[in-house]
Amino acid sequence: MSYKKYNWEVIAEDYNSMFLRNYIWVNCFFRYKELFNAPRPLLGIIYNKGNIKYITDLKTWGKTHEYFKKKVLKDPKFIERIIDITDANGKKMSDWTEKSIFKTNLKKLSGTQLAELLRRFAELQEKQSAHGVVLPILDFQGFSFIEQSLKDFLKKHVSKGDYQEYYTVFTSPTKNSFAQDQDLDLLRLMAKYFDNHALMSDLKTKEFSYLEKSYPNFCADLKKHTKKYCWVYFVYDGPEYMEDDFIVFIRDYLEKGIMPSVEIEKHKIERKDLIVKQRKYVDLLKPNKFDLEILKLAGKIIWGKPRRKDYESKSYFHAKKLMKEIGRRLYLSLDQAKSTPFNMIDDGLIHNKKIDTELINSIKSFNVCVPNDNGSVSVLIGKEAKQFSESIVQKTKKNKMQLHPKVIKGDCACAGNSVGTVKVINRSEDMKKMNYGDILVSSATSPSIIPAMKKASAIITDEGGLTCHASIVSREMNIPCVIGTKIVTKVLKDGDRVEVNATNGIVKKLIE
Repeated sequence: MSYKKYNWEVIAEDYNSMFLRNYIWVNCFFRYKELFNAPRPLLGIIYNKGNIKYITDLKTWGKTHEYFKKKVLKDPKFIERIIDITDANGKKMSDWTEKSIFKTNLKKLSGTQLAELLRRFAELQEKQSAHGVVLPILDFQGFSFIEQSLKDFLKKHVSKGDYQEYYTVFTSPTKNSFAQDQDLDLLRLMAKYFDNHALMSDLKTKEFSYLEKSYPNFCADLKKHTKKYCWVYFVYDGPEYMEDDFIVFIRDYLEKGIMPSVEIEKHKIERKDLIVKQRKYVDLLKPNKFDLEILKLAGKIIWGKPRRKDYESKSYFHAKKLMKEIGRRLYLSLDQAKSTPFNMIDDGLIHNKKIDTELINSIKSFNVCVPNDNGSVSVLIGKEAKQFSESIVQKTKKNKMQLHPKVIKGDCACAGNSVGTVKVINRSEDMKKMNYGDILVSSATSPSIIPAMKKASAIITDEGGLTCHASIVSREMNIPCVIGTKIVTKVLKDGDRVEVNATNGIVKKLIE
């Protein structure tokens, strides 16, 4: 297979991503010729019991990067069009999955119809992902068109003392994320019942099953809220949020002494002030046409990237119902169904062939998805997968230096300072060890660990960039945050004491 001829290396890590999503993701890059007339970047995924490593041949990404870079330098509005197309496609996709999968009685459909639904779902996800990855490809090896152009412009036109203020203002979106919509609606729900002191007291310790008996009106409203927003933190593999999960958020507000009506009003005022400041600073800076476009795009790109992922998350939540029905018909668990190659699903649903559960279980445990030049994706399992994976991981490790720094440096995502105890949180299962005031350390944060992020006095990540999840959420929560350290999860461990100077992007390990 042609994948063997490439120089693969690990470029990033992630979590909460099953075979179904990984296979679709790897396939999306075959669409670059059709969608953009661009050279195809290579991307493969190593999956090991929920943990994934993204692998690539950087030369192929370099070629695609240069192609898009030329487009952007010629026409900066290219990025805005990508954001707008991705947003529109995402809405169409989630509307389709809601109607055709989530609200459809799948038990009445034939095996062929179920297989067709899965293929259509995969096609929509591939197109959405293909558009969404254009922005990360543009941020390749030090070239970040929007972020670097913004920094260069501000360094020339504002004082060092004002730089962080201007940077924060122009990189703050003027529209809510879906997560912010959820937060505000939950605060409104909380405000509606805030004078019920008995309820507020019970919310600090009681679960939904107990509250339902004593506070039926509140619980009916919370059920509606859960139905509307259960998918927001689903990512690719769930689980969806239940009433008790949103109670944890309310409990967090109560723990912090947050008055819901005050917090809602604060958000309105801050958003209004942001819009006023953006206009004021544009008038003061008097940018030319090109720089004005950069100033406008900075906030929009931060809004657009997570919105693309949110639409994907919503559709994967809808697709859970489809995978359950496929599993029921093929006598597979949900996890097995999500680990079954499409051709096997077709064989089982359409041709009534026996399913190889041993193969499926092997994929579910450990697999590698890698693309070939002929448009196919090889799925490696067992010994072949482990040998291929180990050769790449070892090669990547050899390229890294031994790390024992006393000071870790990164970029400021949200200014501020903190001293605290490190807790390494990468997956939802890790959150139980997080206490209020701890320093959250992560390879790259995701919606699945939001409850832990709410408890953090500071956040530090390996991965970075203007549009990374930690950067966006830390500013929404006003939590000091250092991103792009590349090494923090390799250097720090649970229990370490650190001092975080997020304003200057510096983390110091304390000796106690």
